Amino acid sequence: MKIGIDAHALGSKSAGNESYYVQLLRALACHQSNGNRYIIYFTHPDGAKQIPTCEQFRVKRIWPANPYLRIPVAFPVEYRRENLDLFHAQYILPPFCKPRSVTTIADILFESYPGLYSRTERMIFGVFFPWSARRSDHIITVSQFSKKDIVDRYHVDPERVTVVYEAPRQEFRRMGADRCREMLAREYDLRRPFILYVGRINARKNLERLVETLPVLAGKGFPHELVIVGKQDWMADRVLQKVRDLSLESKVRFVGYVPADHLPAFYNAADVFVYPSICEGFGIPLVEAMACGVPVVTSFGSSLEEVASDAAVLADPYSVSSIANAIERVLSDESFASGLREKGLRRAGDFSEARKAQETIDVYHRVCA
Repeated sequence: MKIGIDAHALGSKSAGNESYYVQLLRALACHQSNGNRYIIYFTHPDGAKQIPTCEQFRVKRIWPANPYLRIPVAFPVEYRRENLDLFHAQYILPPFCKPRSVTTIADILFESYPGLYSRTERMIFGVFFPWSARRSDHIITVSQFSKKDIVDRYHVDPERVTVVYEAPRQEFRRMGADRCREMLAREYDLRRPFILYVGRINARKNLERLVETLPVLAGKGFPHELVIVGKQDWMADRVLQKVRDLSLESKVRFVGYVPADHLPAFYNAADVFVYPSICEGFGIPLVEAMACGVPVVTSFGSSLEEVASDAAVLADPYSVSSIANAIERVLSDESFASGLREKGLRRAGDFSEARKAQETIDVYHRVCA
């Protein structure tokens, strides 16, 4: 089969979306015996660097990069030019799609939590996500939580939706904590014990409440600072203002976007990883952290408890005291933290790059059968 993959997230520094396609392409490159040929479409100049070399891959920059022209104009032209058998879209299926189609829709959280998304996002997503879900031959999503949401809200046949779990890339593994701390001290001037968050800085990540736990923890004798890794997104200014309001500038470090080869060191050097999101479709940093052997605190109420299983402490994302108590439990009880590390390593092993690739290929074949 000749398959086109919309990988415009590559090079975008868009956290989960970018990681999904980096991982998928790397895994597909290892499945060269299936006979498929792939055209990988990218838009960002740095995107091509993240596409592995593979005889089955042809890399093509789709132009224009602007989504308002790329989706309705450039891709339909590509369908005709390349005579594709199947097109794998990212969230929005372009119109006039001649080949068979698969669309990855990781979540539709904006439907249940509209206040956590910008007005523009709500308008665009609200029109094109249900339209894409109903027109695609098949949908790939990343958790049972997201599948149920898509099926119930958009009245999609559950047989047309396949859950393909994400997985930590091979770089995310247990490393020497002391060596990682030395590297972070040298490269980022991080020298104190720290609590780690990785991901975009936006409203649904619940970072304001995470910041509010610091005075509570300091009052109980914990000297940790909070290290936030990720780029600023919608409503990030509220997190910055919360830090200023609580005079915590010396306790909160905004590191920004971190190169992929540095990120495992942050996980390995942290005393605890906290992912307090109000809602997630999957939450790839969760399994990255578990694969690195750091104890995890996360929230209940969406896919995160499905992903974490028994390998994390679950907190109420709307309660500062609940989040603070969960962090305190990990930091104050080394035996408990050690048990979480081992459970996390086992749970991370349940998510496999190879399985993700094979299950995606199975969807391609099923759709084109």
